[in-house]
Amino acid sequence: MRTTPEMRGFVREALALLSRQRDLGGFEVYVSSSEHRVARLNYTSDIPSRGVEEFKSLNADGFALRIVTARDAHETGSAAIAGDLSIEALREALARARRAAIVDPHFPGLPAGPRRLARSAEKSPTPELLRAKDDLLAAVAWKIIGGAIGAFRARMKLAMPHPGLVIGGDLSLIRDRIAIGGSHFDDLRVDQSAHFASSVTALVEALDAKGTATATGVSAADLIRAGARLGRDAIGRALALRHGERPAAGTYSVVMGPQPIAEILNYMVIPSLTTGAFQAANSAYQGRFGTPVMDARFNLVDDPRTNAGAIRRRITCEGLPATATELIREGRLLGLLSNYYDAHRLLNDEHRAEKLGPDAPSDPSFPAHSGYRLGESSARRFDGHPGATGSNVIMSARGGMSERELLAAVAEGIYIGRVWYTYPINGQRAGDFTCTVSGDSYVIRDGRLAAPLAPNHFRLNANIEQVFARPIGIGRRPEPALVWGSPETYIVPALALDAITLSAIGAADSD
Repeated sequence: MRTTPEMRGFVREALALLSRQRDLGGFEVYVSSSEHRVARLNYTSDIPSRGVEEFKSLNADGFALRIVTARDAHETGSAAIAGDLSIEALREALARARRAAIVDPHFPGLPAGPRRLARSAEKSPTPELLRAKDDLLAAVAWKIIGGAIGAFRARMKLAMPHPGLVIGGDLSLIRDRIAIGGSHFDDLRVDQSAHFASSVTALVEALDAKGTATATGVSAADLIRAGARLGRDAIGRALALRHGERPAAGTYSVVMGPQPIAEILNYMVIPSLTTGAFQAANSAYQGRFGTPVMDARFNLVDDPRTNAGAIRRRITCEGLPATATELIREGRLLGLLSNYYDAHRLLNDEHRAEKLGPDAPSDPSFPAHSGYRLGESSARRFDGHPGATGSNVIMSARGGMSERELLAAVAEGIYIGRVWYTYPINGQRAGDFTCTVSGDSYVIRDGRLAAPLAPNHFRLNANIEQVFARPIGIGRRPEPALVWGSPETYIVPALALDAITLSAIGAADSD
């Protein structure tokens, strides 16, 4: 990765050159260096395998330039250059940006904010995992594999000639550095972050068993602790779920664990809680700003600075302070994730009152606390466009129940521990979604986990109102949950729900 002094030096040189261009009314230089290192886990008991595959990387270094012409405050152009932080590359980007310039009547100018950040915000601490080497990642990956094999052998007292044990998943280390400066700032702003995420799945084909374990963290100690338990936990859950039942399709009361709740938030709720979604009239909460949209016990916030989350950011990719955005308070929709452009468009939209709804304040405010340039993960990238994205999404509630109380509230039904293939149906605005119950799930009888549920047996079809507007119980303790490929991390409780439709997937389609 590029060093912070190297990135600072380039931005300073770039600003000096751009300030001498008489045809420019404004300019911004954004530099990023990001790295996504992935150790793939691939162990199979019955055929030869590597255990841990060769590391894969998704790295990106480069810069983006945005300009505003002096002749028209709405005429703007941009260009990006990969891998080259030189003045020659800057001149090439400037020529491209001039050729690409268009007049955008909605362009509000470069992000307005504090001309200079407070001294405490100027200096970004160095995250510990920025210094982590590949040997640590490899050691932890092998620890996961070894822990899973050891746990399987210890739990399976009778030797099986062909158990069909498969241990898959990945261990990812995601880190980035950014530097940004421009004519609209009096200082040069830098930030850096690093975290890991891992998801491990254990399959025992001879037992029709599947279990999963996940972890995130920000330190080497977190990473080592995760490696010691992930493989063991995945095996333990898989063996507890052997020979699962296949109940008939129907309408069930359910308990949804933290992972399904995070998945539904990720694909259905968070995309609807942005200024861009409201401006495009594509939010599931269209016309309901300021009104109750969830049960009054719920609070929902996105916080890039919380110590409880794995993603730590001090500034956005627009150079503005990254701070918490309160989205829902006591069930009422009060805030939206925003970047500078989309916030301006919504606030100046002639149909704003209709799009927000009659209960919205007459002079709403949507601070641009969530404008990030992202690629295929949570790593910040120079070639991404600033979009409104969350970081650490935290759902909390008052009056929570223990897991035992949630199961008792359902009495007879299904515990859903994990889902996948979640997506909207009938369009984002309808709030309808479907997903497949993929594993870590049970049949509930007499208020207890009575029997395992076969993986991939049920498909769930529901609306977000059924999940968040009228739960029959809310878990007392929010827990971290991963959604594969999501740029956000989630800290959410389990929920008990009534009247959820579960459709059976054919046995031949379940494998």
